[in-house]
Amino acid sequence: MRKIWIIIIFTAVLGCSSTQERYCMFKDVQFPAKPPDCEIAVFTDELPQGPYEEIARLDVHLEKTHFVSSGLRNALPELKKQARLCGADAIIKIKEKSSQHLETRAYHVTATAIRFTDESNVNQ
Repeated sequence: MRKIWIIIIFTAVLGCSSTQERYCMFKDVQFPAKPPDCEIAVFTDELPQGPYEEIARLDVHLEKTHFVSSGLRNALPELKKQARLCGADAIIKIKEKSSQHLETRAYHVTATAIRFTDESNVNQ
């Protein structure tokens, strides 16, 4: 019985996490959302070739407790989801920040959603 309580407490402590997400369009123009299975390109080191327009700022904030930390790999699904919702083709200008206060580890990432203005670049 004692082992069960230890497992329950351990799971509760490690399982405490929260995710906040939002995006903000740069212009008053709204684009149709992309389907959930649409691939979103992610440019981490360089900007894409060809013309594009920046359409939205994406934000993801993750908080977890104790020994569990977050990184870009944890935030990418949410960033891509936001990009699809605002009708973007790709994500650029990714900026990461992390902090820790007592046992809570926070990870915040911002990025820019873009739409290619030349159809030949959509599948980069």
